[in-house]
Amino acid sequence: MLLKLFVLGVFALLSMSVKSEQLERLSLFTYHNKPPYIESLADKKGLYFDIVNLLNEFQPKLQYELVFMSKEQIRQQLERNTLAGAVLGVNPLWFDDVEQQKFVWSDPLFYDTDEFVSSIKKPFDYQSQASLHGKKYGGVEGYYYPKLAEAERREKLTRVDAKSEKELLELILQQKLDFAVVSRPTFFYFAKKNGWWTSLSLSHQSHQKYYRAILIPKDNKYLFGPLQKTTGSLPFKKYMKELVSSYHIPD
Repeated sequence: MLLKLFVLGVFALLSMSVKSEQLERLSLFTYHNKPPYIESLADKKGLYFDIVNLLNEFQPKLQYELVFMSKEQIRQQLERNTLAGAVLGVNPLWFDDVEQQKFVWSDPLFYDTDEFVSSIKKPFDYQSQASLHGKKYGGVEGYYYPKLAEAERREKLTRVDAKSEKELLELILQQKLDFAVVSRPTFFYFAKKNGWWTSLSLSHQSHQKYYRAILIPKDNKYLFGPLQKTTGSLPFKKYMKELVSSYHIPD
């Protein structure tokens, strides 16, 4: 009898330990599988992996893990309230939450820009909505581009979808598009890596300037309370600024 109680006690302790470990390992999802944010999923290389490592240094009792998931899957799970984690590197505008009422949001991690990219042989310079008329542009499938939505709705602008921003840049080089919308760090990454500096042109006016933060479903707020405190602290912001700068992303 005593042996049985001892075995049951050990089992209960092990069970509690497993549950504790599960609570300590929290997923940060991202759908941005593009450099420099993610340079290699297999090698865990890129800015987002470095951000997760930095968060882990500030919270030794928690272990955040970066997990890739498609944007559509993330949206579906958010709608069903089944997302088991938070979303890294997003903005309230992209999830129809400008007032920040649907979800809980961290402090901004860093600021970013989406650029109009075109061929140097046929440069596109955005000046007004009229400059979009009659053009064919490229965007990533499933992405929303607020400055272009009205012209599309009025059928003044034609959209071509691609699976990645790298593919968009290749279509621009082939002169199959008038312009594409590409994040500035990604543009610089591929321009440097592939020597495309002299082949591509940026509009004087960008498509959109914004910040990237962490989206936390309200039901998961109790798990990510420490993360909110960390992203809002001055020491973290200092190291975050240095990290982003190392990727040549302007403050």
